Amino acid sequence: MKRQVALDTETTGKSDDGTPGEHRIIEVGCVEIIDRKITGRQLQLYVNPERPVDEEAYEVHGISNEFLADKPKFAEVADQLIDFIRGSELLIHNAKFDVSFMDKEWQLLNLNETTTDMAQVTDTVSLAMKLCPGHQVNLDNLCNLYDVDRSARTIHGALLDAQILAEVYLAMTGGQGSLEFSDAQAKAKKVWQRPNGAKLPLMQVEDEMMCVHIDKMISLSQARPLVKKEGEPPMAGSTWSHDYDMPYLEKGEDESKGDYKKRLKEQKLEMMDKLLNKEQQEMLKAYQEREQKAYKEWEDRVLGNTK
Repeated sequence: MKRQVALDTETTGKSDDGTPGEHRIIEVGCVEIIDRKITGRQLQLYVNPERPVDEEAYEVHGISNEFLADKPKFAEVADQLIDFIRGSELLIHNAKFDVSFMDKEWQLLNLNETTTDMAQVTDTVSLAMKLCPGHQVNLDNLCNLYDVDRSARTIHGALLDAQILAEVYLAMTGGQGSLEFSDAQAKAKKVWQRPNGAKLPLMQVEDEMMCVHIDKMISLSQARPLVKKEGEPPMAGSTWSHDYDMPYLEKGEDESKGDYKKRLKEQKLEMMDKLLNKEQQEMLKAYQEREQKAYKEWEDRVLGNTK
C-alpha cells in the first residue's frame, strides 16, 4: 500500500530572500492518497502565529489576524500534523518553501526531527518541469493542461490548494486508480485525433472573458523581461503582442517587498487604463467579485460552514 499526502501551507509572509525569517505558519492542508486514489481523509489546521499577518500575504490568502486570534498555537496541534504525515510520501508544490516553514516550527518545539525525517518529500514543481517541458508549472496552468477544475480558486487556501494538487498530481502521473477498468483496458482505449486538414471554426471571445484575458496578460507580462537592447532600459511584455510592452520593474536592492509591489500595482493600473476602457474595467470588476463570491460559497460548503 502506497500512502501519499498532498500538502500545502499558508503563512504570515516570508522574508525577502524567501526563507521564513520571523514568519510563521497559519494554515496547513493535507489530502490523503492511497494506491493512487484520493481517500477523502484530509486534515486542515488553522494556527495562531503569535505575530501579525503581512498585508501582502493577506491579499494572497485572505486569512486575517482577527480570524486567527482564537485559533490554537502550533505547539497545540503539531502532533496531529506529525501523525498525518509520518511515513508518507509528501507531495508539495515548491517543497522548499513549505518544508522550511515546517522545519522552523519543529525547531521551535525543540524536536530532533526535520520534515524529511518524518516523510519522503516530492517536489511536484520539479516533477512537473520534467513531465511538462516548455510549460509554466504553477498550479493554475497545470490545471489547464490536465483539465482539472480550478474554477473556485480565486484566492489561495492550504486545504483547497492541497485538494487541487492531489488531482493535478494524479492526472500528471497517469490518473487516479480506475474503479471500472483494468490497466489493460485503460491502455487499450484509443485516443481521438483530428483528421488531417480539418480546421476548427474561429470563435469570438465573449467581452467579459476578453477583459479577464487582458488582465491576466498584463500580470504575466509584468514578470517577463524581454531582451534588453544595448543602451536602453529593460522592457517587459509578451511575444504575442506589443500591446503589453512596458518598462520592466526590478526590485531595488534596498526596496521593501511592499514598496516594490506598490510600484507593480501602479504600473498595472496604468496598463489597465491603456488597454481597457471604463466600461470594460467595470465588467472585469463585476466578474472578479462574482468569482470571489462563488469561491467563498464553495469554500464554506467544503469546510462545512454552511448546512
